[in-house]
Amino acid sequence: MKKILLTLSLTFGLTQAFACADGGGEDYYYYNLFSQTLSAAPQYSPFLLTMDNPFFDADQNQKNENIQSWQKTLGISYEQAYNLVFKASKQEIDLMIKNGKSSNNNYSFATSDFVKNNKQSLLYLSYSKYLEPYMAFYYIDNGEWSYAVRPEKNVNNLNYKKVLDVLKKSWNAETDKDLKVRYGYQLVRFAHYFHEYNDAINYFKMYVESQGVKSPMYFYALDQKGGAERGLGNYIQANYDFFEVFSHSNDRKLSAYQSMKVTQDLDFEKMLAKAKTNEEKNDLYLLIGYNDFSNPVAAMKNIIANDPNALQARVLFARAINVTERQYLDQNPGGYYWDNSKPEKKPTDLFLPVKTSDFGSYNTTAEENVAQGFQINELITLAKQQAEKTTDKDYWNLSVAYLNLLNKNFSETKNYLAKVNSTSKEFQQQKKVIEILFEIFEQKKITDSFENQIMQKYSSILNYEYPKLSEDEWTYSTTDTQKMNLKNVILDVLANRFYLQGDKGKAFLIHNEITELGFNPSWDIINDLDKLDKKSNKTAFEKYLIDAKVKSDYYDMKDEKLKNIQFKLSDYLSDFRGTLYLGEMKFEQAKKEFEKIDQKYHVSPSSFYSYDYDSRTDKETKTLMTNQFDGYHNISSKIFGYNKIECFNCEEDFVMATPYNSDFSFIKPAMSKLDLTNALIDLVKIGKKKDDSGTKANYLLGNFYYNTTSLGYYRYLLMFDQNNSNGPKYNNYDAEYVKSFDFYYKDFGWNSNYKDNFSISENYLKTALNQTKDRELKAQILFALSKNEQGRFYIATDPVLKKLRENEYENENKILAYKAVNYRTYFKELKQYSDTKSYKETKSNCKYFDYYTSNY
Repeated sequence: MKKILLTLSLTFGLTQAFACADGGGEDYYYYNLFSQTLSAAPQYSPFLLTMDNPFFDADQNQKNENIQSWQKTLGISYEQAYNLVFKASKQEIDLMIKNGKSSNNNYSFATSDFVKNNKQSLLYLSYSKYLEPYMAFYYIDNGEWSYAVRPEKNVNNLNYKKVLDVLKKSWNAETDKDLKVRYGYQLVRFAHYFHEYNDAINYFKMYVESQGVKSPMYFYALDQKGGAERGLGNYIQANYDFFEVFSHSNDRKLSAYQSMKVTQDLDFEKMLAKAKTNEEKNDLYLLIGYNDFSNPVAAMKNIIANDPNALQARVLFARAINVTERQYLDQNPGGYYWDNSKPEKKPTDLFLPVKTSDFGSYNTTAEENVAQGFQINELITLAKQQAEKTTDKDYWNLSVAYLNLLNKNFSETKNYLAKVNSTSKEFQQQKKVIEILFEIFEQKKITDSFENQIMQKYSSILNYEYPKLSEDEWTYSTTDTQKMNLKNVILDVLANRFYLQGDKGKAFLIHNEITELGFNPSWDIINDLDKLDKKSNKTAFEKYLIDAKVKSDYYDMKDEKLKNIQFKLSDYLSDFRGTLYLGEMKFEQAKKEFEKIDQKYHVSPSSFYSYDYDSRTDKETKTLMTNQFDGYHNISSKIFGYNKIECFNCEEDFVMATPYNSDFSFIKPAMSKLDLTNALIDLVKIGKKKDDSGTKANYLLGNFYYNTTSLGYYRYLLMFDQNNSNGPKYNNYDAEYVKSFDFYYKDFGWNSNYKDNFSISENYLKTALNQTKDRELKAQILFALSKNEQGRFYIATDPVLKKLRENEYENENKILAYKAVNYRTYFKELKQYSDTKSYKETKSNCKYFDYYTSNY
């Protein structure tokens, strides 16, 4: 980002809603809040720091030096000169000369006096416009294939001798030195592009250098001479030529630097010895610092020794501040903040901003930090020294203020901010941003009073969202991204303070919608949100959070719009509690929670279009899906059945069988969570009986709890998901896995981990097995138990199995043998029921059981 473009009216006048600012590249993983272009050196803007693009975006305010030269020569405005040189056709120029004036309103400045006084210039423009379509390098590939882009026309389409004759005659006839240099430039460029490198070098000396005019066109011509020198293999001379262009031209700096980079024998240190002026030395130090971008300070100190007011020093310092931002304003500081082998940080060390990384590495040692060459205190000291001895004190005072803000030295921030007196719009905007951040960063504890104060002063910032992009745009503007950066830094710091002071509910809501709590439900967060919900005198900020985050977003494919579903916070919390209670078999408590919920409650639509693309026919079909699970309703009664085959994306009727559901009339075909809980309560009661109905009830309960594990067809129900697709919620990490949040609950949804508990299902099934003498039912129960046994094998809490899996590839046979002995108990028993229909169905549908019966 280049500029903080928040005017004071914008800062307090935005009314849109929240959106995320993360992007996909390295420049998007930190917050840039200090404008690099405060360095006030637009000619050096390509050398400001960015990682995702080769060079910084060209500054739109940087004017073309060639046009400025024409503006001066012709005595017209910059825009008029630009239109004449770049937009007017050769025919229009020729008509001006022929008629003595222009009849085109776009060139109303071309009066008879103008044409008369500038005829020679117009004649030059006419011929240059004739040449321009052909002014491209003539590539000679020698019949070899090449990546180089081939223009439609090039100099080879012209007669070399004829063009040279015209240009030389024009040069000889011309008396104006500036125009002579222009004709000379055309000669040098034409010869260079035609591979006549010696001619190009000679033409530069004869037709350009001989005039003693160091105009912009002189350096344009020198750039072409450098290309000719490179063509002859004179790399050292070529680099000196390119550097001369870099140092003395404003709009050719980037191209000259690129030319140096692709030319051999580039050695900036050697070039320093031949630098003629301090300005050239400073430019070389700038390039040295630019190439060693992780340590620009050493080069900057050399520049300051030459000239404390040098623009090059400000450019390198802007880069150094940007590096520091990448260290202190990481958008996602994670568990790598400290080495686990070292003492844990104190809470006071966790107040953002903190230095969470070093540029280019998250795990650098103290020695490596020193080797990087600069730290924030070194930058602060250097900026203070500059503020004392330079004329541009505002830039350096503002830099000191900002760096101290990142370093949490708030008294210094305040002192140096007060010294910034510039009336420049950009300086005032940057100062305002630092003042806002200062007020937020300084707060160690966020009180109700401060929350109300935040919303009174900064609600426009907190409600800002990116504007909708037009169809032909893919990225947001620098201005929009900077506004979002300011907002998100404020939210990060507030979330950090809430997290550290124990306000877990608010810390969670700042970065997450309420439904994201389903990725890793935390009773601490649920209980804290319950306190917030019941709080009678909510602050303005608390109301803002609830309005913004207590909802469920979904994309409506029919309308092609992002929509949201919104219910009371208490509804969402009761859903979380009730569902968790179901997983813990606390049925009465679950029922009480579900009874509190508005029975219209849902978190996703129950009807939607499903789109399927067939690559064979290149056609897309859409199907209206109705009566789908919406987070609360439309739970199928088949959740009490068993899966005949293993297939998550197959139709429910194809996968599930329900041999005993009809024995229990209270099981509805489609249920809400409340209906389901009532059914579970009734099944538990019946399961206590010692008869056939008790057996079947326990079998259904066992099926239910298996079907809602990560291996079950209805695994989404207790995991707060929408369907059984293999999303990130179905992880089963080791028991030792604990996601630690060091600073806040950001990206909560990326850290899901559900631990399957197969013992619940097994206990119900064992009870059923012991209750019945029916061989058919016993076979079904044994297969259900074997699936739970398989589940325990997958999650591998067994220490022997865990050890074997440390080298799974080499221990593959040992693992299979261990599995056969220790995780096939129910397979062994099931073999005793080979005469049953259920056994034959299992053998047919379960290939592994078929293999087992044939080999063990």
